[in-house]
Amino acid sequence: MTIKNTLYLGLILLIASFVTVQLSVAQVPCGPTIIPSPTLFVNWPQFQYDTAHTGCNPYESILKPSNVGTLAPKWSNREDEASYSSAVLADGIVYVSLVCCHLADALVQAFNGRTGEMIWQYDKGSIAPFSSPAIANGIVYAGSVDGNLYALNSKTGALIWKYATVYTPIPPTPTVADGVVYFGSQDSNVYALNAATGALIWKYAIGGPPGPAPAVANGVVYVGSDQVYALNAGTGALIWQYPKATGLALSVAGGKVYVASDQLYALNASTGALVWNYPAKGAGSVAVGTGKVFLAASDNNTYALNAATGALIWQYQPQDTAPSSPVIANGVVYVGYQAQLRALDSGTGAFLWSATDSQGFWSSATVANGMVYAGIDALDQQTARFYAFSLNGQ
Repeated sequence: MTIKNTLYLGLILLIASFVTVQLSVAQVPCGPTIIPSPTLFVNWPQFQYDTAHTGCNPYESILKPSNVGTLAPKWSNREDEASYSSAVLADGIVYVSLVCCHLADALVQAFNGRTGEMIWQYDKGSIAPFSSPAIANGIVYAGSVDGNLYALNSKTGALIWKYATVYTPIPPTPTVADGVVYFGSQDSNVYALNAATGALIWKYAIGGPPGPAPAVANGVVYVGSDQVYALNAGTGALIWQYPKATGLALSVAGGKVYVASDQLYALNASTGALVWNYPAKGAGSVAVGTGKVFLAASDNNTYALNAATGALIWQYQPQDTAPSSPVIANGVVYVGYQAQLRALDSGTGAFLWSATDSQGFWSSATVANGMVYAGIDALDQQTARFYAFSLNGQ
């Protein structure tokens, strides 16, 4: 083999190794922290990190319990925008849905994740807010209160396609897996669309309006509504349903479906059989990682439970209300409350850090590459911000 051929082979293997890492970012189980290449941007491409909505980033190695207390704002967007969605992150670009200009316009915006410089915005010219976006293969997807699912070019914000259903008071949050976009509509259908073209692949009628976003894992789509449904991801055929839980937010990990309902249910992901339940009403999605399930409950407490048994490990009781869905990365749990975004030790529940804003951190945080992104609501329509935090604000 010549030196030239050897160099070509080495280059091919190097490129393949990077592709493998990038493809696996949202797929590996959330266990011990995996330290990524220093040159790799770790992505957070969906609501609650991945298609299964585990809320757990296993690649975060910069922020940890010993230094998270030094987090400080690095940048924030302009003051007359309200963030109603969780952000997603791809290749160093942050995508978030906002309401602008004293509630006059709904936008999807793209920012440089390190500097906060706005790259583009998509304004459809109405107040109907967008959902939390999702990004895959260069396309940003976001549902809207106007009943449409929008697909935008991730580099320019240009509209690629949109798919119409019906007006909804809660915009449908999409989940993208294996070239298909899944979302639920107020017309009580679950839709599967071709992610590139927006063409309908299948739809399945459920018994009522769906929860925030379907969860997709191992070829199955899990949807919460009047009950919990498990559908074949390729055909939409019903696999099982669990009628005892009015499922809203769903997460899938370790062979279980976690349903935040009137209490927290853990169901067998293959059969729908009840594995365990815990008597705390969920306020949003759970986060699952390192053998624990983290639940922000409607009683305003945050719980850490044993993922296998449902046994209580710790409980955090804040002097605040309205928690958002928790997320976890490298031993730290981040939970938004009415006036604070807080960081807790995932092993003990000990308080580590907080950021205060009177408007309230209603959306779940996004944590990657040593940064924490979180938005606040604009209760007074004046002082809303979307924040990016980093160690010492550097």
